[in-house]
Amino acid sequence: MKALLVPCLFFAALGATRAQDPAPATAPSPSPAGQEANTEPTIADPAALAPVLREEVNLADTVNSESMEIPPPPDATDPETAGEIVGKLPGDEEVPQRPAVTGTLEVTAKDNGKVVSAALGNLIRITLESNPSTGYNWELRDFEYGAADFYASDVVARKSGNVFVGAPGNTILTLQAVQAGTQQITAVYRRPWEAPDQVAATFSFQLEVAGDKAAPAAPAEASPAP
Repeated sequence: MKALLVPCLFFAALGATRAQDPAPATAPSPSPAGQEANTEPTIADPAALAPVLREEVNLADTVNSESMEIPPPPDATDPETAGEIVGKLPGDEEVPQRPAVTGTLEVTAKDNGKVVSAALGNLIRITLESNPSTGYNWELRDFEYGAADFYASDVVARKSGNVFVGAPGNTILTLQAVQAGTQQITAVYRRPWEAPDQVAATFSFQLEVAGDKAAPAAPAEASPAP
C-alpha cells in the first residue's frame, strides 16, 4: 500500500509545479515564400475618415439657371448698332441661267479625239455603249462649268424597250452649250468602287461653242463597244 502511494504523490507534486510555469509564447507562422507581410494599419471605423459636412446647402437658395446670362465677349458686335450685311456670303453665288434649248447635237464614239462645234443653247448628247450590269458605266471626268454645263444622264436599251438585267445598253450623257468658248470633254468607263485611275476606256473631244445659231439636229448613231 505504501509502495503505491509514493509514486502517486511524486507525479501529483510534478503536475503542480508545471501548472505554475508560464505558457510558452507561440511563434508567428512564417509567411509563404514570395509574399510580404501586410504592414498597413487596419482601420477600425471607416466612417471616421469620411469628410464632415460643415455647412448645410439649401437648394431653394441657389440661382435659377434660366435667369443666368452669359456676357458677350469684349469684341462682340452690338446687334442693335450693327449695320445690315450687304455683301454676299460664301455659297451665295448666283447660278447662271441656262439659255433656251436651240437644238440637239449627237456625239458618238466616232467623235473620239475630234473637235465638235455647237451653237449657244445646243444640247450635246453623248451616246456610248455600256453594260451597267457588270458594274462599269460611263461618267464625266474632271468636268467643270465652262462652255458647257451638265444637263442629264441616262441608260437606255439599244433598241426600243426596257433595259434587261445583263443586257448591254447605251449610256447617254447630255450637256448644254451655255456660253461661247472651248472646253475639253472627257468621259471614262469604270467601276465606281475602284480607284479613279482604273478605267477600262476613255472618250474625249474638244467642244467649241461660238455664235448664236443652232446647229442642225443629227440622227443618233450606234457607237462601238468600249
